[in-house]
Amino acid sequence: PGTAAAVLLALGLVAGPARAADLVIDIEDVGSQQGRLTAFVYDSAAGWDGGRPVVPLQRVYPDGGTRLQARFTGLAPGRYAVVVLHDTNANGRFDVSALGIPKDDYGFSNNPVLFGRPDFDRIAFELPAAGARISVRMK
Repeated sequence: PGTAAAVLLALGLVAGPARAADLVIDIEDVGSQQGRLTAFVYDSAAGWDGGRPVVPLQRVYPDGGTRLQARFTGLAPGRYAVVVLHDTNANGRFDVSALGIPKDDYGFSNNPVLFGRPDFDRIAFELPAAGARISVRMK
């Protein structure tokens, strides 16, 4: 019985452990050296529209440079979108003016040029089983 299972596993006929991918986010053009940046990962339009990230957020803190890095491990391969928000005054909110213009810096996967909140499809990308490294430019 042990030999048969080994043969089936070698032939790929028995499911092995689920593949887990790593996502590395290079955060570029960090301006202010105050506060903290938070990276959120979403795996669906419903999650993006409902504000429900798929994994716990990652916080990174300015270190004097213009580049930072956030890393998410153990993600299932699939389609994801990333948003990075810079809470420069560390008040726990993303600040906007009375007209809705952001006061804090932000960035999205795929670095779209936009006015307003993008839809999930515009910022979504494929995360392969081998993992990926993406760049998010802060605005």
